[in-house]
Amino acid sequence: MATVLNSEIIVTELARFLRRHYGHTRGEVLLDLGAGVKPYAPMYEQCFTRCVSADVAYSQHDVSTVDALAPADDLPFDDGTFDCVLCTEVLEHCSEPAAVMAEIARVLRPGGQVFLTTPFMAALHEMPHDYYRYTPSALRHLAQSAGLDVTSIRSRGDYVAMLLLILAMPAAKTWHLVSRLTGLPLYRYANPIVYCTIVLPQLIYAAAWRRLVSHPTRALGRLHRRLAYYTPGYVTTLTKSALMTAPNPDRQLS
Repeated sequence: MATVLNSEIIVTELARFLRRHYGHTRGEVLLDLGAGVKPYAPMYEQCFTRCVSADVAYSQHDVSTVDALAPADDLPFDDGTFDCVLCTEVLEHCSEPAAVMAEIARVLRPGGQVFLTTPFMAALHEMPHDYYRYTPSALRHLAQSAGLDVTSIRSRGDYVAMLLLILAMPAAKTWHLVSRLTGLPLYRYANPIVYCTIVLPQLIYAAAWRRLVSHPTRALGRLHRRLAYYTPGYVTTLTKSALMTAPNPDRQLS
């Protein structure tokens, strides 16, 4: 609940990505890499004939429904298996990000698309497997080293977003503590104080952000770019060049 804003922005960007690439032509196979509980499945399953999920066995999320348990730097799939790879908030948990990016490129078909989200200014989480934070320069370097073309790198909000998230954290921790001490379910959306102090400000910012990116003005665009040096993270979209040698068409999913 304290990070509603991050979820809102990722959902908005993913919807834009799916609409742009698969809004008119249905894709064949998608890989949700580091899928966890597959929170975005209701969005992408409408756009692909088949969706495959993968995660590590030691994930702190429920991975009982994923299709393959494997590290992201050693995937059990043939070259050129997928039309699209979705990788949200995963790369920071990978100790060898260059190897992960190389695997994404390997299992992606020529002309395939990647939707990747990574944190930048974020608290430590899922320790001890929290290794890195990524700048646009790092993301571009990793992608290009793997032979992927960068389509876009967009910040997930700016300084105002960071301020809201920082202020929401102690409030969320306080309500967690009060709920535990009293035994009452106070930390929930139905609590008007929680909603107004934690959730609503983030929803208002997310709505303003959506309007800004959809209808940018010169002045607000410049201001946003300057403030975006402080951002919760980035959404990166990548493409595998269609000029690369096509894989063996007889290969199937492992």
